[in-house]
Amino acid sequence: MITVVTEKNRAECEALMRDLFTVRYELFVEGRGWRALERPDRLDIDQYDTHETVYIIKQIDGVIVGGARLRPTVVPHMLDEVFGDLCEGGHPPIGPNIYECSRTFVARRHKQRAAIFAEVLLTAAEYCVTNGIVKLTGILEPWWLNSYLRLGLNAMPLGMPQATDDMKLLAVAFDVDAVVRDSLERQVEALRRVGVRRVREVGHAA
Repeated sequence: MITVVTEKNRAECEALMRDLFTVRYELFVEGRGWRALERPDRLDIDQYDTHETVYIIKQIDGVIVGGARLRPTVVPHMLDEVFGDLCEGGHPPIGPNIYECSRTFVARRHKQRAAIFAEVLLTAAEYCVTNGIVKLTGILEPWWLNSYLRLGLNAMPLGMPQATDDMKLLAVAFDVDAVVRDSLERQVEALRRVGVRRVREVGHAA
């Protein structure tokens, strides 16, 4: 099951959101060592987890195994405020039809990892197409590029990779339209044909 949480349905997803923040903490703070995000409540919540933010949450048998965070670029967002120096000219693309995608994850060593990743991106693309969003920006480690390219997403670098906190990071942008969505849909269906069960999305709120 995939749930899309927005301002409209967040109140009814309160327990799910807490579980998401717990999983993110385990992955990013404890697993990746992002100690600047440490909190006594063990929840990964930062200044960009606000009512404007959209969350994609993938569950299998009630367990969160994947997710992503979408945020309008017309409000404060991470690539502009924290990692602007990764972008040529110091600022990423900003506009009402451009969103930032961050905190994308898949449960480590999950046997359906490829399918989960594809479903999360497909749901992001569906949300974008439905809501008139034409571009996603974000930050990734360059080795992630192949995972996106295999799914038919062309990452456009916004600057040169830079070393930050023992990681090399790259700011990128993805054009998102019906062609991208349909390509992702085909990828998900192909994974299903080789034995990975496609779970119907629920809870989609524009």
